[in-house]
Amino acid sequence: MMKPRSRKEELEWTRNRILQVAEDLFMEKGFRAVTTREIAAKCEITQPALYYHYTDKQSLYIAMLHRFVQSIQKKLTAINETTMAKRLELMLEVLAEEHPSSIMMMIHDISVEFKEENQRKIYSLWRETYLEPFLHLFEEMRSKGELRDSIEPEEAARFCLLTIGQTISNRRQRTKSLAGEYALLVDLILHGTKKS
Repeated sequence: MMKPRSRKEELEWTRNRILQVAEDLFMEKGFRAVTTREIAAKCEITQPALYYHYTDKQSLYIAMLHRFVQSIQKKLTAINETTMAKRLELMLEVLAEEHPSSIMMMIHDISVEFKEENQRKIYSLWRETYLEPFLHLFEEMRSKGELRDSIEPEEAARFCLLTIGQTISNRRQRTKSLAGEYALLVDLILHGTKKS
């Protein structure tokens, strides 16, 4: 017979359940389309019980994002390929695999729906999780003399994220896998389209 959970364990279990359900719904539908009532119903708790753990929908979304990006951060940090092209390809694959939702939809929802202080929190989390790994890669290219002088590392990093964001957004509408397309994306990112 299983030992009953303590009050502390029960609260932790409920918080984790709320975060998982919120993640599933937010990643599938976007912030605007999901209600706290829907999250509470899927968790089989009352809305007041949900608000006991998270004061409002925005604070729940931020907590969900913190939890969600930990896996992405670990996987991006673990990439240790020597060639820039292969490293970049693997980084793009991690984002596509780990981020099932439309990044562009998330950015839009956040900019339209969120209070300014929460936008700053999410921007900070986005910068740390998504932008900085790419920024470091392009800074390394700059230090090796491999990045064109007219391009700043942050511009290159943002371009990468915009490119993969569009690719992920279009993924749901495709039947074929994107495997192999990352090599082409990386080639376009690193070398452009002009014949040299």
